[in-house]
Amino acid sequence: MQIDVKKTKEDAKKDFEKTWVETSALFNKNKTKFKFSKRQGKEHILGKTINYLRNLLIQMGFDETENLTIIPEEDVYREYGPESAVILDRAFYIAKLPRPEIGLSNQLTAKIKSIANVNIAVLKEILREYKKGNIEGDDFIEELVIKLKIKMQDATAIVDLFTQLKELKPIATNLTFRTHMSGTWYHTLAAMQDKADFPIMLFSVGRRYRNEQKEDSGHLRVHNSASIAIMDPNIDMIAGRRIAKKIFEKIGFKKIKFETKKATSKYYALGLEDEVFVKHNGQWLEIADMGMYSAISLANFGIKYPVFNIGFGVERLAMVLEGHKDIREMIYPQFYLEGELSDKEIAEDIKCVEIPKTAAGKKIADAIIKTAFEHKDDIAPVEIPAWKGTINGKKIEVSLVEVEEGKKLIGPAAFNMIFVKKSNITGTLDKKAGEKTGISFIEAIANNAAGKIEQGLKKEAKFYTGMVRSLANINLKVSAKTKKYIESNNRKIDIKGPVFVTIKAIARG
Repeated sequence: MQIDVKKTKEDAKKDFEKTWVETSALFNKNKTKFKFSKRQGKEHILGKTINYLRNLLIQMGFDETENLTIIPEEDVYREYGPESAVILDRAFYIAKLPRPEIGLSNQLTAKIKSIANVNIAVLKEILREYKKGNIEGDDFIEELVIKLKIKMQDATAIVDLFTQLKELKPIATNLTFRTHMSGTWYHTLAAMQDKADFPIMLFSVGRRYRNEQKEDSGHLRVHNSASIAIMDPNIDMIAGRRIAKKIFEKIGFKKIKFETKKATSKYYALGLEDEVFVKHNGQWLEIADMGMYSAISLANFGIKYPVFNIGFGVERLAMVLEGHKDIREMIYPQFYLEGELSDKEIAEDIKCVEIPKTAAGKKIADAIIKTAFEHKDDIAPVEIPAWKGTINGKKIEVSLVEVEEGKKLIGPAAFNMIFVKKSNITGTLDKKAGEKTGISFIEAIANNAAGKIEQGLKKEAKFYTGMVRSLANINLKVSAKTKKYIESNNRKIDIKGPVFVTIKAIARG
């Protein structure tokens, strides 16, 4: 089933409710033909990197925690002091829609009554409760349906009459989404300083939100930060550098260096903020920022003990580890790439066009493969029986035949296996030629013959495969998506070779 997108959009513009009801009937609610995929799912590179970091830090003795995502702007002032204005320039503020007063004039009441015969007193009570915030917006329609005892379509039509709801404008609050994970540590550390034993070693992985002027190959407005906080009366920058070095060595970087920033952020102590660089592919890359929180920022949140912090972008780390150059393509491949296919995915997509579905058919295919292997070097003229049995009341005999004198029963390419390497599909006897499909030429050919034989024979049928030049020649196919991917990436489907096999089936009786 496919949705007629153009028609549905046009109809919905004319009459949304009518179209909504009519198109709902498209989806069969009583039976299904859907088959759940048996393939193994694929993890996203971001989730893979986050899980790797989580496991590494937990093994090193850090406790995972969740920090606040929404913070008031006053927290930014407490953290950054005079630097706050430029930090808030990058922040997203939260805005809310006000709850309007919806009055029911005589004219509006008449329109409502024309849709459904509702109890106006009950409707007014619902509107009052909505105004007070006792009814959530996504429950509003349901409240109308239940309390007014009307159809959902009528409830939606009534709401559409309330023009005040359509004219609402967002009102900004003083709440912001965190721009840095560092700012959200203060509340967590203040809460834990008198509850846990020192050293308090924590980490958190979560999103941060920045009002970037534009998104490009190196910047996203929403991205993830891995942040570490250590609170202890004796923690200092020397110990912090030692810990940071150990973390990045465990990640896999051999060479690490620290450079003190010339302009220290105000939430760090003067001269105690470092940029962390790692050597990767011969280049020094900035990978993290770290330092000792300033006494002022700590005092503003009531924190009595020194705190060392390391923060780094998870996406940035993933780009370095996986060799990506564009953060957008890496995080959102569905929008920026045609769709990467691994060799394993391509291998799993190679399937037989015809396959036997009955027990007898499967036995025929297995018998053809076994007989072909055992008698591949027999010299013609020759006919080797492969299978004998009954299908649909008829006695069926299946054999492998070669009549041309001096030739072998089976050609040399018949036992080639299908492999995928660097997106190229090949057929070869080399068992190390790439990702295995587990499919041989003869297996695919046998499946084709067996599948057709089990459907029934009138008298006799022959299935001949000669010089192979394509997947189709041996009963194999790939999806249009895979074929397009291979072609667009200048890869090849190189399936060829002398198979020369004849399968004969005779029906008797």
